[in-house]
Amino acid sequence: MITILLILSFICQSPQAALTVETRFDEQKNLTTQSLGPVRLSGPRNRYHSLDFTLSRSYEATASTAPDRINFELVPVVKARLLNSDLYVVFVIDGKQVHFSSNRSAIRNPVPGRLWIGERLIFSIPIEDFVKITNAEKLSLKMGGDVFDFDDTSRKALRVFLSAVKISEGP
Repeated sequence: MITILLILSFICQSPQAALTVETRFDEQKNLTTQSLGPVRLSGPRNRYHSLDFTLSRSYEATASTAPDRINFELVPVVKARLLNSDLYVVFVIDGKQVHFSSNRSAIRNPVPGRLWIGERLIFSIPIEDFVKITNAEKLSLKMGGDVFDFDDTSRKALRVFLSAVKISEGP
């Protein structure tokens, strides 16, 4: 019985657990934020331990307006003690490489007991480009020499978020 509970608790905490958009209102900042994730894009591969992403957007007050940008937050955990300062990340949308600028910051000790490092890359993607990403036949992320394909769950997360954002646009 305890084993079953542990397995269920692990599944519920995994990045693939639920593809639901959460909406939070911060009264002090008068800011509403919609977010989905984290969603696992890749497990252990080459120099990476994991690669997750989160989608979000914020707007003032509680009156939703049509979004002009979507924040795509990428969190790779690297099996090393140093990050690649020259890392170049591009989205490959139906074979076409598209670069979006990003803000980067390091995450110290993302995996307890390991001397690894993580980082947070936040891409502010124009809504028109996010729609193209969501509707792409083939979508992947190229980080240096590594290419990570979006699987069905990852692509579904993009569609769910886009749908929620469009629904919340109002009249």
